[in-house]
Amino acid sequence: MLNAKLIIAIMYSDKEIYSRCKKDLIDEYGEIAKESYEYDFDKFTSFYAKEMGTGLVKRFLVFVKDIKDKKEISEIKHKITEIEKKYSDCGNRTINLDPGYLSSEELVLASFKRGTNYKEQISEKVWLHKVLEFDGKEVKMFWHTFPDYRDEKNWEFFVK
Repeated sequence: MLNAKLIIAIMYSDKEIYSRCKKDLIDEYGEIAKESYEYDFDKFTSFYAKEMGTGLVKRFLVFVKDIKDKKEISEIKHKITEIEKKYSDCGNRTINLDPGYLSSEELVLASFKRGTNYKEQISEKVWLHKVLEFDGKEVKMFWHTFPDYRDEKNWEFFVK
């Protein structure tokens, strides 16, 4: 049995859309246990610029909701995609939501993208990507850890 909390990474440029989406997430998944600061995402990559434009910021929401089984994340990933579509503009996302779970041992995100040897398949279309591993306050990164998850300011949020 897993002992973790639902975490959702949220990337956006429009604060009004963020506020409305955050309300939808609370309605769907319940109370927020903690919320990170907003940070400049564009300094890490321009990967999303074509679809979402520039001026992107990102933050993390950790919910009170317990995740007891990794397979719960598959259903959440599919629901999150519906929420992203709700806020889309002409087929382009205006908000990017990455659900996963946060435990005292690891931070894992759900993906529709298959990995080679570093992702765990939990359903027909969903894989889990371990982004960080924790040993107390010590953080372990991997070659496939995303650039913004390498930022020590984010680590402080994850290990508190």
